[in-house]
Amino acid sequence: MPTHTPQRSEQLQQGLQNYALFIRRGRELNGLSQQNLHIFFRILLINIYNSQLSHMEQGKLILKPATFLELEKGNFAIDDKKNIPPTQKDFSKEVREKFLQATPYLNVDGEVCDATDFFRIFVGIDELHKSYLTKGVEMTQEMAHRCSVYDRNIFRGFCEEKMLDRGEAWEKMLPEIEKVMPQKKQREHFRLICAGLEEWSLPEIKSYTKNGTIEVCPVNQMFSKVMKRKMPDCMTVWTKGDQIKYSQLQPLR
Repeated sequence: MPTHTPQRSEQLQQGLQNYALFIRRGRELNGLSQQNLHIFFRILLINIYNSQLSHMEQGKLILKPATFLELEKGNFAIDDKKNIPPTQKDFSKEVREKFLQATPYLNVDGEVCDATDFFRIFVGIDELHKSYLTKGVEMTQEMAHRCSVYDRNIFRGFCEEKMLDRGEAWEKMLPEIEKVMPQKKQREHFRLICAGLEEWSLPEIKSYTKNGTIEVCPVNQMFSKVMKRKMPDCMTVWTKGDQIKYSQLQPLR
């Protein structure tokens, strides 16, 4: 039920405020609206509504036990990409893509939240994961360009080191790429970026970087696993990616 009365316990009041930030920032980092989540939950028959989300984000909703269970269902559905519904009325291809890229709500240890985690945050027992407290870097079109050049240079350097043509190198990387980019369209776009025929757009980079808040880049993790090289941190790629050469990367020990 909505409440406009401060909680008597300082811990409960802090929990309510943290929970409001938690729900709002988690949604914003994925580029989703309250209505997007409402439609997603409605399709999957999960009893979470946009009015509830609005009140949660304002710190004005005292949640019932059943709501934490519904939040768990919704969060697990976001985490398991097999649960993302097909496109349909009010659930466009663009919105579906956002859910395919979305990060579920995380507990303080960076694990996917279950009902208990949602409750512990709500009542002020647990702190928020750092990703909800970090102010993101303002991503720009120039940063998107630097990321494109970086990916291209690293891919081409790998080809040269292993004496592979681009097709052979792509096939060697493909099993790991599929883990990062489950959609064929995503993989084809990335292939063309590596080939120098396309570039990352600013909306794509904002989505992949969670509006400049990620500390670990899934594409860099994939590069590192395949190439056995230590990759630069996200900020270095965003600001100097076009200057980084494959030959500068140190082997993993």
